[in-house]
Amino acid sequence: MPSFQPEHFMTTRPLMGACCACMPQSQRELMSPGLREMGVRNILDVRTEMANAGYLSRWFADEAYALRRPLFNRYPDLSMVVLTSPRVLKAVQQTSNHLGSEILGEGHQAKQQIEKSCLVTIHKMKASISSVFIKLTAWFLTKFLAKFLRSVQVCRGQMMMVKQASEKGVPMVYLPLHRSHLDYILVTLILWHYDIKAPYVAAGDNMDIPVFNSLMRALGGFFIRRRLDTKVGQKDVLYRAILHQYMTTLLHHGESLEFFVEGGRTRTGKAVIPKGGLLSVVVEACNEGEMCDAYIVPVTFSYEKLIDGYYYREQMGMRKVRESFWGAVKGIFRVFFSSYGSVRVDFAQPFSLREFIQHNKGNPYHCVTSPATPGSTSPVSADRAAMESGTSYPNFSLALSEESENTRLLVKALADHTVYTSDQCTAPMATHLVAFLLLTKYRQGTYLRELTKAVHWLVRELQAQHKDVGFCGQPEDVILYAQTLLGDTLVSKKWYEENNDLKLYPNLSLPFVFELSYYSNLVTTHFALESALAIAVLLAGNLSVHNLQPGSQQREVSRERLLEVAEELCLVIHNEYIFVPPCQTVNAALHDMVEAFISKEILSTETDSNNDSLLFAGKDRRWSDRLALCMDVDDEEVSESFTHQQTLQVNVDRADVRERLLFLVTVLGPALESHLVVAKYSLTELLSEQPEEDFLMNVGESARQRVDEGLAHYSESSAMMNLKSAVKSFQDLEILYSYRKANINMIGLSEQFDARTTLDHYLTLLQSALS
Repeated sequence: MPSFQPEHFMTTRPLMGACCACMPQSQRELMSPGLREMGVRNILDVRTEMANAGYLSRWFADEAYALRRPLFNRYPDLSMVVLTSPRVLKAVQQTSNHLGSEILGEGHQAKQQIEKSCLVTIHKMKASISSVFIKLTAWFLTKFLAKFLRSVQVCRGQMMMVKQASEKGVPMVYLPLHRSHLDYILVTLILWHYDIKAPYVAAGDNMDIPVFNSLMRALGGFFIRRRLDTKVGQKDVLYRAILHQYMTTLLHHGESLEFFVEGGRTRTGKAVIPKGGLLSVVVEACNEGEMCDAYIVPVTFSYEKLIDGYYYREQMGMRKVRESFWGAVKGIFRVFFSSYGSVRVDFAQPFSLREFIQHNKGNPYHCVTSPATPGSTSPVSADRAAMESGTSYPNFSLALSEESENTRLLVKALADHTVYTSDQCTAPMATHLVAFLLLTKYRQGTYLRELTKAVHWLVRELQAQHKDVGFCGQPEDVILYAQTLLGDTLVSKKWYEENNDLKLYPNLSLPFVFELSYYSNLVTTHFALESALAIAVLLAGNLSVHNLQPGSQQREVSRERLLEVAEELCLVIHNEYIFVPPCQTVNAALHDMVEAFISKEILSTETDSNNDSLLFAGKDRRWSDRLALCMDVDDEEVSESFTHQQTLQVNVDRADVRERLLFLVTVLGPALESHLVVAKYSLTELLSEQPEEDFLMNVGESARQRVDEGLAHYSESSAMMNLKSAVKSFQDLEILYSYRKANINMIGLSEQFDARTTLDHYLTLLQSALS
């Protein structure tokens, strides 16, 4: 084993999180300068916390440490409060009136049966937290997790912020990114270590497994349906009312909540576009005065090695295997006899929900696109669905009140802000950096000496963006450690005597490349916007990524055209990444990125290359130009217009610029190719509507066939989750439509006059980006 020690790294990025602009001023005060210097802690090793204790306490450190942690005894059973609330009673009456004469009989008998079903529902849903059980479990996990994890790292300064916020007397709402089933446990375990009361954790009913469900309830888990409505096309008003009231009552009583705003675990390593269902309950509770305020806490996880398996089946288009008791037992034994490296958990700056709402009122959220609400359809498909069901649907989207639309945008802004912040706070681990470099710069393999330089370079790039990394040590040791964790199946190695060096090769074959891509994607998000602009530079300048030679091609690009193409690329793949926080627009971020490209000398404002010797040095010249513009306040509008119409030059004569552009193109290449496959298949094969499941299966087969025939630039682009994301993007853009017919989701190409033309335009754009 190399001498690499991941537990000794230091925090280099701000503790606040990713977006300070939309953070209320009062919340910034929680972060004192001293918190930045507190370092990290491995919560699986409590010996450092017991260093000043007595001899017996040091000898039995885990037990003594657990006994010193306080018990939080107040976890009330709120079942009857929920069932007797006006919201639930109204839902009972509505259900009774609707179903009484049809199914359950008349009057009182129908209502009694519905009330009994309410008791069953709340019993299956509610948590039964035990402080004693949390303490016993935390003591056990501190020992058990150390059997297959080197460490679980948390930043002391971050936890001090969370603890200070938890003492303000308002509920805490923890919103982690969802990467593993271990996420549920780790947040509660870490909070226990810092004497913070455990939250109630929303879990899907797929985890309602015998034995394990009782353990999860005792740790704070409450179970909700993955699909709230059991009957297609009919809302389960009663279940929704009980769930809504249960969460609201917990918040009203000052209890903390935890749920995964993404919905399910990511299958790609990228953050999933968030869902606003449970978050809307929290926002509504605040707006209705059920609680005075709440602190929102984004949380993120970095696993050096994936614990939950590799999602090969799902990425190859096969059905997910349902969780079961014996499956869970087998998984525990599999994990117990393996090594999974370290886990890094980051808690971003807690912020006030009420202040976020007030700030949002004055700064409404403008989405990249206006995603269709779940179950919505295009006008054509809505009419068709109405005819099939024998009912008449009004234009529901036009009937939405302005207030409900504002609330929907508020919830989306909050969800996007949380996921963006968590995503930007994620600290890449050694395995992530190695996988990322092998899938971008070195797809054909590279020597250890070269990869060492690349790791140095990538760490500097991340630090320049104020991002942290979850490791330290000699780069050679880091790489070998990462290769050991990834295994020879994903990254093989071979010694070459003639070069006296080790060469590493990524496995680009299906399905193994999907796992390698999973690790890589935790770094990809930090370069996504820059990649979009780099691709736009090539497209706007008519430059070929596969034939990027000095002096042989057109090098001038219009700033206006450059921004237009980059923004269009971000629009097409908007379901892959949240490029900017809600307080910023993509256009503004791209403007800043163009300036960064000029500072890095990828682009230049000089038009006469023959006069380069007469110009200032690059950075000094640009600094003086910007200073002159800032001083001339009277000509602000003129200078803005001039900048917008400015002609820039691509410095393709420089080898370092060509190398960086080639690297950046490969960052978004797989996502663009997934959208290309969907667009091409939809234009040529989706001649009439068909079941969405069949459509996705056929698209997946087409994508994998391209890989087998050597036509695909990136084999990972055939991953089913990427293809589904592309389909969703085109649905949001109203190019594809979907609706439910006889319990089957149908999909088709929109019959609007410009849908096919628009799709053909995007197809041409994507083909040009990859050519």
